[in-house]
Amino acid sequence: MPADVRLDGQCVLSIAIGRDLSRSVVDGLADLGAMVFRTGPKLDLSSRASVASGVDEAIRAHGLPDLVLLNVVPEVAMNPQPIAALPEGEWRSALMEGLRTTVRLLQALAPHVKSKGAAIVFVAPSLSLVGTPDMVALSALLEGQRGLMKSVARQWGGSGVTLNWIATAPRALAPFEGVALAAKPDAVSLALGRAPDPRSEIAPAVAFLASKAGRAMTGATLMLDGGEWMVP
Repeated sequence: MPADVRLDGQCVLSIAIGRDLSRSVVDGLADLGAMVFRTGPKLDLSSRASVASGVDEAIRAHGLPDLVLLNVVPEVAMNPQPIAALPEGEWRSALMEGLRTTVRLLQALAPHVKSKGAAIVFVAPSLSLVGTPDMVALSALLEGQRGLMKSVARQWGGSGVTLNWIATAPRALAPFEGVALAAKPDAVSLALGRAPDPRSEIAPAVAFLASKAGRAMTGATLMLDGGEWMVP
C-alpha cells in the first residue's frame, strides 16, 4: 500500500446506524484530505422507500461519493449474553433488522455508486471470524453482512463498484467492557504487540481501497488486527 495514499478532494459518505464503531476511522479519512459527510442517525429506516429518500437527500446535499463507509450495528447487538438467555425479540432486532437495514442501504446507494464507480468499505470487529461466546447476535450480524458484501461485489463489479471488508481487533473499535473475547492459546497473541489505531492506521487502508491502486480488490476481507488472528 502506498505510504502517501491520500483522498484530497474526494467525497466520503459515512453511514452509521446504531452503535458507530467507525467514528475514529472517519476522522482519519478527513485527516487524509477527504471531504467527509456523515449520515445515519436521522435516516428513517422504516421502509425501503424511506431509506432511499434519506440517502438521495444526503447525496443531493453533498455530492456523489467516491467512497462509502458503512457501519450498521443496532445498539441491542452490543448487549453481551449467552445464546440460551438471548430473547427472540433482541435476536430479531439485532440480526434481522440489522441485515434488513444493510440491504436497504445498499439498494438506496446502488444508482449513485454505480454512476461513479465508487468504493464501499465495511469496517467491523473481527468477531464473526473468530467467534466470541456472549456476542452471538453481533457475530451473526457481522458474518451476514460480510457474506452480503461478497455477493454484491460480484453483482456490481461490472459497473466499477468495489466492496470490501476490513476486520480489526474488536477493542480497537469499541470497549466491549466485561465481554470475554476469544483468546489465542499461544504466548504471542498479537504479532505487532498492539492493535492498530483506527485513525492513523486503519483509515489509510480504507483510503487505499478507494484509490486507483486499490481498485483491483473487491469482495475481500482484510485483517487489520495487528496479527492476532492470521485467518484468510
